[in-house]
Amino acid sequence: MTSTKNRLSRRQVILDAWKRIDRDSAGAEELKVIQQELRKFLGTGGVESPASLARVLADEGIKLRHPEILQADSMWRERRLYELFGPRELQFETIALGMESLAKIEELYEELETEDDQEGIKNLLELVRELKADLNQSHSEVRLGCVRRRREVCGKSRIV
Repeated sequence: MTSTKNRLSRRQVILDAWKRIDRDSAGAEELKVIQQELRKFLGTGGVESPASLARVLADEGIKLRHPEILQADSMWRERRLYELFGPRELQFETIALGMESLAKIEELYEELETEDDQEGIKNLLELVRELKADLNQSHSEVRLGCVRRRREVCGKSRIV
């Protein structure tokens, strides 16, 4: 019941923020304002990705500036990754590097569990799910070999 209530209130915060913005279409700048509103009303854990916000707005028939949204979403996800791991700390170019990255993810998970850091665990699990989803959706021929290795390594994770 609580998650439905949070979802409704989150959706309402998004739509109320959109009304205050008063624009014809939504792009990176507008989504950033909505994220700030979510943070203000629901805390850091209430902030959603630009893509998630765009889905809510699209459901309401609001015109989206897709290239801006895709770029904003990509940058947002990258920043979130670096909140937990440093740049290039997680690498999947080879199976060996992928396994090392997986070990780092699992080590952080165990640390967070020991500290009973529920927010940190939630963020880590969400990051791993996002990594898996990104890898599953990647269709680039250039990166296909790397994507296969990442999928193989991520598939071995015990935490998701």
